Amino acid sequence: MSIVPQLRFPANEGWITLVLFCCLLLFTWVRVINPQKIPSLISGFFKGGFTEEKTISPDSIALFIIFICSVSLLIMQAMQVYNIKTRFTTFEEFFILGIVLFAYYLLKTIALYLCGTIFRVESEAGDYISEIYSSAHLAAVVLFPAAIVLTFVSNISIFNFEKGILASLLLLFAYRTVKMFILMTNRGLHIVYLFLYLCTLEIIPLVILFEYAKSIHL
Repeated sequence: MSIVPQLRFPANEGWITLVLFCCLLLFTWVRVINPQKIPSLISGFFKGGFTEEKTISPDSIALFIIFICSVSLLIMQAMQVYNIKTRFTTFEEFFILGIVLFAYYLLKTIALYLCGTIFRVESEAGDYISEIYSSAHLAAVVLFPAAIVLTFVSNISIFNFEKGILASLLLLFAYRTVKMFILMTNRGLHIVYLFLYLCTLEIIPLVILFEYAKSIHL
């Protein structure tokens, strides 16, 4: 399969180009101010221990913004593939998707902090939160180029391309889940807490999203 760029700049999609350009500026800024950021994300994610990364730092926030924008654009592309129509404009869809993703991560963070405080496992909860956001930052590195390709290259199979992206994300999610389950168990965290967290904040939202997407497609 050859990929030949066929750039398109319709008037109603000019803002998408601006969003991707801003993300490119943020990505370049991260590489300049912290050249070891991305290599440390990759090595930290696949090593045996916890990721040693500050969740709240300028470069981390920049990568999280890139992640939100890239995922929102990819979801919009998937909606076009499956011919899912909404009453919103493309910009409104992008904005709503971004808000929903941000709210999901915010609620997950608050829930983990509350659970850590209630069950007196603040340190473990903090480590888990750092791992969640480092996974999102690593995903941004992969999803940002994918969003550029799907936005500006028109002669590839979007369906197959997005299936490959989804499969890769599911594998990374499964790896992170198993890794954290083992690490947290080794640190003495009760297995009941882990099952409650995984079912409530990780697995159930994915199942609901999958069933909703399947019902729309059918």
